[in-house]
Amino acid sequence: MERYNLLVTFHPNQAGTAEREVRNRIEGAGYTIEHMEHSCVNGVFCVQVDGDAKELIKSIRREFMDAPEMLYHTFHWVPVDTWVEATEEAMIEAVKEAAEGIGDHESWKMHVHKRHHPKHSEELMLLLTDPILKGKVDLRHPQKIIAVEVLGPMAGISLLEKDQIIDVNQLRLEVGLTQII
Repeated sequence: MERYNLLVTFHPNQAGTAEREVRNRIEGAGYTIEHMEHSCVNGVFCVQVDGDAKELIKSIRREFMDAPEMLYHTFHWVPVDTWVEATEEAMIEAVKEAAEGIGDHESWKMHVHKRHHPKHSEELMLLLTDPILKGKVDLRHPQKIIAVEVLGPMAGISLLEKDQIIDVNQLRLEVGLTQII
């Protein structure tokens, strides 16, 4: 799993159309998919793209603002900086490392998607945010986002800016459309 630098979520019943959408968007942005497979969790693709996945997401977001119909079968696009075992200790250390990129006066929030992990989501969120002593929390307009994507025994951790992550429904609302689910 460590080689993947992008996770894309989709409805499990639409895997074929979602895969075409992922391939079309990545290739349309001028990137190449080196490897792509279903994760151990239904509805999540693990993708290895050549180049910087964060820059890819910025490009797709810009295009989406002019053509929101381009993303209809996928939900979230999340770049991954590093993979760790989904143990509390390993995730805490990875989050602390990611948080080093938050300036003392910057705002941030944590985005956690937990799949097949025994800890309750709220408990996991509190556990991971507790050691972050920089900046201030802003859930509406953060300057930085610490993304934690737990897929069973592994967790992908990233420090992102707002334009380096895609939540299709949120973007649809921003351009005046209704949510797709």
